[in-house]
Amino acid sequence: MDDVVHGALVFTGERSQAGYRLNRMAAALTRPENRARFLADEAAFMAGFDLNEAEQALVRRRDWKGMLEHGGSIYLVIKIAGTLGITLPEVGAQTAGLTLAEYQARKAGT
Repeated sequence: MDDVVHGALVFTGERSQAGYRLNRMAAALTRPENRARFLADEAAFMAGFDLNEAEQALVRRRDWKGMLEHGGSIYLVIKIAGTLGITLPEVGAQTAGLTLAEYQARKAGT
């Protein structure tokens, strides 16, 4: 089975397993108190979920595409972005290697 369909990553079992810690941390951000803890001390929050240095670096760099490639679920990666006030179009633009304006123009069909 290919793990890329029309340029999009397929969320396989292997990816899910690789991204387990990252996804578990991101899922915790559904709770307001955890979002507050993350915003107050990102490093401590990530360490509490046993993220390794590579995973922490992806989050610190806001490397959405890297998180997805590492096994992050888009539904959970968006929890991290939302906690930081970053919108879905901004995440989409970064993962596509475009500016937000370029991404929005592409989505509008112009």
